[in-house]
Amino acid sequence: MKERLRGFDPFRMAMMTTPDGRMTAILMAVLCAGFFVCARVLCGAMQGATMIALCAALCVAMLLLAACRPVHGTNSPVVVLLLAALLAMLAVGAHLAMLDIKPGRYTKVLAPMLESMWNYDLTTAMAWEEGAWSGGYLIVCALLSRLESFPALYALKLFDLVCQCALACAALRLAQRGGAGPVRALMGMFACVLAPTMLLNAGCWAQCDAMFAALTLWGLVLTLERRPIAGCLLLGVALATKLQSAFIFPILLVLLLEGRVSLRHLLAAAAAFFAVHVPMLLDGQSLASILGRYASQLELASESIGLADNAPGVYGLMSIASVREFSGMGLYFGIACALLVVLAMLRAKGPLSERALLLGAWLLAAGLPLILPQMNARCLYLAGALGFALARSREELAAALVLETVSLCCYMQAIFGAQVLPMTALSLLAIAAAMAVALSLQRELGGAQKGEEPAQAEAAQ
Repeated sequence: MKERLRGFDPFRMAMMTTPDGRMTAILMAVLCAGFFVCARVLCGAMQGATMIALCAALCVAMLLLAACRPVHGTNSPVVVLLLAALLAMLAVGAHLAMLDIKPGRYTKVLAPMLESMWNYDLTTAMAWEEGAWSGGYLIVCALLSRLESFPALYALKLFDLVCQCALACAALRLAQRGGAGPVRALMGMFACVLAPTMLLNAGCWAQCDAMFAALTLWGLVLTLERRPIAGCLLLGVALATKLQSAFIFPILLVLLLEGRVSLRHLLAAAAAFFAVHVPMLLDGQSLASILGRYASQLELASESIGLADNAPGVYGLMSIASVREFSGMGLYFGIACALLVVLAMLRAKGPLSERALLLGAWLLAAGLPLILPQMNARCLYLAGALGFALARSREELAAALVLETVSLCCYMQAIFGAQVLPMTALSLLAIAAAMAVALSLQRELGGAQKGEEPAQAEAAQ
C-alpha cells in the first residue's frame, strides 16, 4: 500500500485527465470568471474598469470556445486546455496593456471627428463625409460618439479586441478547412492575436483593421461551409467597411463558375453593401460617389502620398515614377493579375480542393497590394491573417513570417518614423513571399490536375 502511494502523483493525474463536455464547460467558466476578477483588479484605476474586464473576459471565452473545437474528440488531456487558456489570457492581457496609449492619430484625427459627430443626430453622423473611410467604420465611429461615461479611446480599442478575437477564430476555422491539424490550427489562431502588427494596429495607431478582416474571413468560412447566403452577406458588409476586402473577391468568381455560389448569393452581397451605405444615401450623397470611392481616394492620395504610403510593392523599386500615369495603369494591372489567378484556378482539370481556394485567396491578398497604387502600411493585414491560418510547409511558413516582418517594418516607419529596412528591400521581400505562395498554389493545382486527393498530393510533394 505504501509503495502504491509512493508512486501516486495527484497533480500529474489531474493534468492528464481527459475532460468530458461538462467538465470542459465548468473549467472554462471558472477560468473566465477568474480572468474577469484579475482584470477588474488590475484595471481598477481606469474609467469603466468593470466594462473593460467584462469585455476582456468575453474575448477570453471566445478564444477558449474556438480552441475547444480542434481539441474536442482527440482525447487530449486537460493540460492542453489549460495551456490554450493561458495563451488566450496572455493575448487579451497584451491588448489591455495598450489601452492607455493615446496615439497621435487619435488626438489629431479621431477625437475631433467624434466630437463633431456628437453635435449631429445619429443618421447624419453615420453619413459623415470622410473620404478615407467607408460606411462600416463611420457607423462604428458614430456609435462611439454617443458614449458619455466611457472613454471613446477605450471603446475603440476594446471593439478592435473583440474583432481581433473573431478574426482569430475565423483563422482557426480556415486552418481546419485547409487540412491543418489541431496544433497548427491553434498556433494560427493565437498568432492572429499575439502578432506584433495585430497589437500595434489598434494599440499604437488607433486603427481597427480587425473589423474588416474578421468580416472577410468569416464570410469566406461560411461560404466554404455551404452557407453562401450568410457568407456573401458578411463579405458585402466587409466591402462596405474597407475596400481592401475586395482582394479576395475574385475567389467568388471561381466559386460561381464552380457552382458553389449562385447569382442570388452575389446579389445578397451587393444588397449588404448598399444597406451599410443607407445613411449616406439618406444624407444626400450620390450613388456614384459611393461606388467610385476608391477612385476618389486615389485622386486625393495622389496629391499627398504619391504611389505608396509606406507600403511595399513594385513602386518601392522605382526611383522615378509618375503618379499621373501609374495610378490608372496600376489599377488595371492589378485587375488583370487577379483575373490571371482566377484563370489558372479554373484551368485545373480536377475539382478544386478547399486548400487550393484558400491558397488562391492568400495569393490575392498578398500579391495585389504589391501592384495596386496608393496602398498604405496596413495593406498586408489581410494577407498576414490568411498566412497564419494556411501556412503548413516550410516555404509557406517562411512566406507568412516574411509578410509579418515586412508589415512590422512598415508599421515602424509609419507610426514611429523609424526605418528598419529600406523600402526597396521590403518590397523585394514581399514580392518573394508572394511568389512562394504562388508556387504553393501551383503545386496544389498540379495535384488537382492529376486527380489526386489533396492529402495524397501533399505527401507526394
